Amino acid sequence: MGMDQVVSWALALIPVLLLTLVFTWLDVFKLMSRWELLTLLVVGGLVAGITYPISGAFLDTLPIGFNLYSRFVAPWLEEALKAAVIITLFRFNRIGIKLDAVITGFAVGAGFSVVENILYLLRFENLPPQVWMVRGLGTAIMHGTTMAIMAAIAQEFAEKNLHAAARDFRFNPLWFLPGFLVAVAIHTIFNQFPSQPMLAMLGTLILSPVALIAIFQFGTKEADEWLVKEEQQHRALVEVLQSGTFPDTPEWRKVAELGERLGPDGKASIRDYVTVLSQLILSGESAFLNKTDENVLAHDNGLNDKFDRLAELQKRLGKTTLSALTSMLPFSRNDYWELKELREDVKAGRRSHKAPLPDVD
Repeated sequence: MGMDQVVSWALALIPVLLLTLVFTWLDVFKLMSRWELLTLLVVGGLVAGITYPISGAFLDTLPIGFNLYSRFVAPWLEEALKAAVIITLFRFNRIGIKLDAVITGFAVGAGFSVVENILYLLRFENLPPQVWMVRGLGTAIMHGTTMAIMAAIAQEFAEKNLHAAARDFRFNPLWFLPGFLVAVAIHTIFNQFPSQPMLAMLGTLILSPVALIAIFQFGTKEADEWLVKEEQQHRALVEVLQSGTFPDTPEWRKVAELGERLGPDGKASIRDYVTVLSQLILSGESAFLNKTDENVLAHDNGLNDKFDRLAELQKRLGKTTLSALTSMLPFSRNDYWELKELREDVKAGRRSHKAPLPDVD
């Protein structure tokens, strides 16, 4: 491999990966572990591998030639396949706040662009470095940006439902349509300059970081406000539960009635379960809010024990009772997402010392 090829590979692959790391570093909540980031990059790469033969089949079938295909067909196909990943992650509650959506979307798009560029590097190895500069600093960043914006817009449309009680959650594919159309529009505009690739690259280099950093700032402020409100509500809930009673609301009265039907032992197990669950959700919110507090002393606050206790109580209650109980609880999809994030952090040894956890009586 000559020096020109080394330069070409570096220009085609490194910029978008560096930008992905920068966005991860800018995330004040530190939502993404290295393994999660690597997984998203790999998934995006797999989508590119699937897209390549499909594009080839379309080019062989459609009587429009490569230029028209690239400008008006490819954006729809490529954004649709990338969007399928984002939709799946939302469906299984793997995306929470807007910052999470932006980083996830950009990482999927970055993985897509890296594999796509590798395929082109292998096929067109004699093209000059200038071509790969345009693809690395233009096309690759465009792929990440379109998915980041699509995911952020989808999260905005889904936000009200994500904060409502999980029992009332209804997944709606229409949340993703506006963001998908914006992604296709951006991709289509980018592809309209085949004779002026440097212009498309410069536009992407200027506009993409500005747009994504603006979303980052908005998402950080939004998440802070929401977390403060949620933490206050859940702290008050934990205090009531620790007193040995349930809150006097219709939904919690149903929980109490379920406990009465199960007898003293069942009632105690339900009270213990919702108390530990509430504490862990509160602890997850506290961990996010304490993200920049360097004065918090590292110590073992028993989160592993609490998760073990939660699993023990789930087993004791049984699937039928647990399902009925979960349908009554007021916790939202975002609350359960926080719980998942906290569990993963505890397993990885990250951020657990910043999650103050009240004791259970």
